[in-house]
Amino acid sequence: MLLAERPERYPYLKADSVQYLKCDSSSSESLYNAMQGLSQEAPVAGVFSSSEYFIEMAATLAELCGLSGADPVALRTCRNKWLQRQRLQAAGFNTPKFECVTSCEKAGEALRHIPLPVIVKPTMGTGSVGVRLCRTTNEVMDHAAVLLNRTVNERGMPILPEVLIEEYVVGLEYSVEVFGGVAVGITKKHVSAEPFFVELGHDFPAPLSGALRESIGTVVHDAVRSLGLMWGPAHVELRLAAEGPTIIEINPRLAGGFIPEIVRIACGIDLVKETVRLVAGEDPRIVPDPKAHASIRFVEVPGAGTIKGIEGVGEAVAIEGVVDAQIYKNVGDWVQRENDFRDRIGHVIASTDSEVQAAALAELACSRIRVQLRHDE
Repeated sequence: MLLAERPERYPYLKADSVQYLKCDSSSSESLYNAMQGLSQEAPVAGVFSSSEYFIEMAATLAELCGLSGADPVALRTCRNKWLQRQRLQAAGFNTPKFECVTSCEKAGEALRHIPLPVIVKPTMGTGSVGVRLCRTTNEVMDHAAVLLNRTVNERGMPILPEVLIEEYVVGLEYSVEVFGGVAVGITKKHVSAEPFFVELGHDFPAPLSGALRESIGTVVHDAVRSLGLMWGPAHVELRLAAEGPTIIEINPRLAGGFIPEIVRIACGIDLVKETVRLVAGEDPRIVPDPKAHASIRFVEVPGAGTIKGIEGVGEAVAIEGVVDAQIYKNVGDWVQRENDFRDRIGHVIASTDSEVQAAALAELACSRIRVQLRHDE
């Protein structure tokens, strides 16, 4: 049963015949009352959200109902990237230099302590929304002004007038998929050209030496423990800098971008299923069974306009080794570049015994998909 304020946001409800109940998803009282009503029909086994926007609320409800769940206070601290940074720094982890500011002037002053170029981003958010590399003082102040002038996020939820200025860490980017504080595996990430950081692909497992995997696993375990995130899934983003693994941010939830799917294909661990099992009060079964390598590549928005045609999906699926190809938009939909996760309008997944081949096949299949736009005047 899905509890949602705007069920129309989720087209899969109708497509998959998922039951839902409309209620105020920003109100713990409204959600709690809805759950109490549902419990009159059948016992509620658990409550959870995979969405960054609602993970804290779900944990709060679970606590109110005496159900299995993460610590809401730990989630609240972790979701605020400034507070998270402070906790990690105090615990001695490698993190970028950072400063939280509430004005354009303060953003400029932060550059006295943090050398250009810097990353300017909201203190709270997901999917690379509002994240930008700035190389000059003017760019920093201009982008800070854009972020500080926002009063709601991309979902219409109120946001704090805060901006994080942080050091730009040079190094290859990876994420670590964590469950119960233990690293399940490491994902290699492919991001768009600077100054933006849209994630356009993932390879699992990442091609790293055993010693490096062990080192990263130890750092990540200690980091999530320091934040009180030992229950359930977490998604840790880091870069391999000159001084070693440097934590960019920790997300106290399942990874997005279909990473759980390529993990399932590659090593047999279904992170979604095991999370549901944990939420329902059962013991998860995190037993890796390395089978293959899996890579995903995303189809990008080609520009601004109305989609007039989508071609090549059949060609992509026909390539041997491609196991999935999807487009999330339809002919007639308006699209435009946002320079964040919303630029991804489809994907392909390839899987083979070779990490190099899986990545190459995903790239090839993605190139076969063509989205044609009508540029309305």
